[in-house]
Amino acid sequence: MKKVGTIVQLSSHYNETSEHVQWQIPEAHFLETWGDARAFDGTYSVIQPLIAPLYRAHSAFEVLAAFSDKPGVTALDTIRERMKSMPGGADGEKLWRKSLNDGLVAGSAFSPLAVSAKMSLASLPAAKTTPEMEFLFRPDPTIYDGRFANNGWLQELAKPVTKIAWDNAALMSPATAEKLGVTHTIMSRGGEHGQVRSAVVDIELSNSKVTAAAWVLPGQADGVVVLPLGYGRKIAGYTGSNKGFNAYVVRTSDALWSAGGGKITVTSEDYPLACTQYHHNVEGRKILSTATLEEYKKNPDFAREHEELPAQDMSLYKDYNKDYPQLNFYQGYKWAMAIDTTKCNGCNACVVACQSENNIPVVGKDQVMRGREMHWIRIDRYYETGLTEEDKPEENPALENPKTFFQPVPCQQCENAPCEQVCPVGATVHSSEGLNDMVYNRCIGTRYCSNNCPYKVRRFNFLRFQDWETPSLKLMRNPEVTIRSRGVMEKCTYCVQRINNVRINSEKENDGKGRTIRDGEIVTACEQACPSEAIVFGNANDPNSRVAKLRAQERNYTLLGELNARPRTTYLGAVRNPHPDLAGAEAAVGKPLGKKEPA
Repeated sequence: MKKVGTIVQLSSHYNETSEHVQWQIPEAHFLETWGDARAFDGTYSVIQPLIAPLYRAHSAFEVLAAFSDKPGVTALDTIRERMKSMPGGADGEKLWRKSLNDGLVAGSAFSPLAVSAKMSLASLPAAKTTPEMEFLFRPDPTIYDGRFANNGWLQELAKPVTKIAWDNAALMSPATAEKLGVTHTIMSRGGEHGQVRSAVVDIELSNSKVTAAAWVLPGQADGVVVLPLGYGRKIAGYTGSNKGFNAYVVRTSDALWSAGGGKITVTSEDYPLACTQYHHNVEGRKILSTATLEEYKKNPDFAREHEELPAQDMSLYKDYNKDYPQLNFYQGYKWAMAIDTTKCNGCNACVVACQSENNIPVVGKDQVMRGREMHWIRIDRYYETGLTEEDKPEENPALENPKTFFQPVPCQQCENAPCEQVCPVGATVHSSEGLNDMVYNRCIGTRYCSNNCPYKVRRFNFLRFQDWETPSLKLMRNPEVTIRSRGVMEKCTYCVQRINNVRINSEKENDGKGRTIRDGEIVTACEQACPSEAIVFGNANDPNSRVAKLRAQERNYTLLGELNARPRTTYLGAVRNPHPDLAGAEAAVGKPLGKKEPA
């Protein structure tokens, strides 16, 4: 870069490159600017701005235009001019409005080309000898390649499988870790088990060296170490700087995604990692129900066969609404949620959607290590190991390739809520539609409700996490949701603000007489964001609603149903359908147990 006379950078933030440039141009956000794009088949589409520019920033188009023979031209003018040469472009205004409405320009796709490969197998290079240790470079599941490092929501979002927040780590299999002598220890702190002291290793690769924390990950191939990218940045902003280790140090242009021949040395040091999997454990009980498709066909009621139900009056527990209608106090709307664990892939989209919708604060790594993260919905990760109480975990071959399951756990909205029975000030009460509501200005922070909740889904503001002064943060918050402060308990509300919005709109219709809320009209934030549609919300009193039909399925069950809390949130047992050729491999790693603990 020293050979270049003048360096100009277009960037949305001041970063590591900014230290080496003479001119830095503030970049406008892509939601603030006009643009265009083509799909894989060549279909032309117009990118429209969604908000007015917040700052005096510029787009990449404006910067390039400044060096062209038309320095004053705008992106909007250029796009409209380009569309005149497309099919239907003779009537420019009509095509423009139609394209904005449709999202694409009809008939703008390229003509397909017929191609064939000219390479033969004989011309392929010979296979290389597999090195003893292979290193893989992969984008981080939350901050990607580092571009989102300064995003607090994503930093505090636990990785889908490792459940680590605010850091990355060198990932290796149990066998590789045992060979190298890598260990990590779960530390107890403040009554929680969130801090893990992990071994620190020196990685020498491509004539460079980087120091990283190691993490043992079941299911990873032996002899392979994964180095997540995106961390270790020095100038990423207040949130993103000096977090984790920089895997780019040992990554070269001729080995962008994999490299071999490196060396790992285990040091005598350890490093604290925040892992949320060890928070809010519900040990010793059946939490997640699973079966293969064949097992499900033989026993459709597999999800409830091991339930530890009260010995007395089983019908009262199972079908109290049916057999004892007088006990159903909610004759109008009865809001409920059903979560299909077969569909959940642990992507965490629901966690971020809930955080955005409900103004949930970021608390930082130190507080997460104390078990004080504020997410209203957590994703528990489970391994199916096939262990018995006499087995030793390190001798279990299932750790080589364990079946992995995910379970979202929000507030269960219990009808017989244990939290309500111990609140001395009535801060948590039931609504007329059965919601377990929180009255924030009544809460005095005793935390009795949290201690009495068997699902551990209530969150407490130990510190003043909110910022009421920064202007940009005011724009980030949802104005329909209360901002909680220190000393207040909070939890999932089934997005009660969305319920009330739809209720108000329905009451305005039909000449002011109102109408019934239709199924699917209310969509919670987690349900809206779920890409696999694993979460369904609706009125359980409507037998034709989606949630009522799911709750009526044989594989529907409740968490800790033997406690008689009668949760409104229920689950559908996970059904696996492995390929027949893999059935033998699954049998070789052990039979599943009825009880599965967080690993």
